[in-house]
Amino acid sequence: MAKKKAASKDKAVSLEYNLGERLRYLREQRKLTQAELAKMSKISQATIAHIEKQTKDPSVETLRKISEALDIHVATLFTTNDVFVFDLKRLRRKYSHADKLTPHLYMGLGKVVQFARDISFF
Repeated sequence: MAKKKAASKDKAVSLEYNLGERLRYLREQRKLTQAELAKMSKISQATIAHIEKQTKDPSVETLRKISEALDIHVATLFTTNDVFVFDLKRLRRKYSHADKLTPHLYMGLGKVVQFARDISFF
């Protein structure tokens, strides 16, 4: 998910997506309604709506339930354009071998591995 752009007189200003916008994006990508996500998460639809509208700060337990229902790592709810989460457990469930990765994922993971080598991480 890219950063939002806000117009200014001099240049475009980047704004990060908030938790509510990120949750709504992830829910809609999975073609789920708030009610469906609520049922899967075992929390109320009103709670989902409040989180998406930024009128309620969810507990860690609520975020855990939502992330499980969405099949994502809870950290994914807090990613930004400069912080990425590679949920290797989920990738392993979805792709049995590196040859089966999408070209985008294959290149992205390759860049991460190359960077780790460049900085002598391993």
